[in-house]
Amino acid sequence: MMENTQWKWCYRSLFSTAICSTICIYAFSFIDGISGGYAVAFVSFFLAVTGIAVAALFFRRAQVMDSILNSTRLLAHWIYSADEAEQSARREYANYQERNRAMFLVIGGMLVLVALVMMIFAGEGGFITGVFLLAFTVFLFIVSRVAPVIALKYALGSPREAYIAENGIVYEGAVYPFQSFLMRMDATAFHKRTGKKPAVLIFSFIQFVGLNIRSPFDIEIPVPEGEEEKAGKIADIMHSP
Repeated sequence: MMENTQWKWCYRSLFSTAICSTICIYAFSFIDGISGGYAVAFVSFFLAVTGIAVAALFFRRAQVMDSILNSTRLLAHWIYSADEAEQSARREYANYQERNRAMFLVIGGMLVLVALVMMIFAGEGGFITGVFLLAFTVFLFIVSRVAPVIALKYALGSPREAYIAENGIVYEGAVYPFQSFLMRMDATAFHKRTGKKPAVLIFSFIQFVGLNIRSPFDIEIPVPEGEEEKAGKIADIMHSP
């Protein structure tokens, strides 16, 4: 059976949250705020809160993935060739790049705004804090560019399987719950083969990246030959009340 790696990411997120919380407490207690203590505390607090949110996200995903992998009532379970899996992974890579770009614009924009306010209105200590925040924004920019590359490498080495259930999908080793923290499935559609592109079952999701800010993305699952009728029925089921 496919390994559920979501639990590992959940535990890693909790571990990083504990480290960032410790740094935040230390910065407030032992580092002079004007000398950079406020900046270190702010960033570590931000990372700690982010770590809690990420841990909650992976916890929910891990639960759903366990239920799907152990289910005896799957809607579909498809296994792909190496070529099919690679083509799909590269399509997902392009979509992931777009999602990361959108998230960086929101989070990076907020950090830049806070940094400018600190540098203009908070004196010398605020200037140091602002510079620190701008440096952290640059770090996030680098991460937003590197993360999709790592995800592509992971996808190319992941199991070439797709599991589709009533509560979510597992594809290329990753799980996508239809309803979870900060994300939900919005629509499904079945597209027939067009040229060299295989028939695909498209699951459209909405991801919340900020207050009233939504980032839509699609997961396209290739439909093996002979399974088109089943894929069409799955799309119909997902649209049923």
